[in-house]
Amino acid sequence: MVAAFVVGIVSGAVTMAFVLSAPVDVPLFTFSVESSILLWVAENSRLIATTGLALLMSFGIMSIISNVQDILDLRPKRVLR
Repeated sequence: MVAAFVVGIVSGAVTMAFVLSAPVDVPLFTFSVESSILLWVAENSRLIATTGLALLMSFGIMSIISNVQDILDLRPKRVLR
């Protein structure tokens, strides 16, 4: 559980650094188009990238917690007498 906490703190810092690293007016990627859904994607590229990173971090933290619970379930149970 401590590992999930540390991963959450570190990945949150990395995400904030990623979002704040470039100016707001500059998109992360462009498709050089005038209209269509690709223009919307290019205009909202920062939001899309940040959401994708947040989803990946959430999946990673949940998998760490799941692995810790699986490991704890493998240990033999103590019987109090």
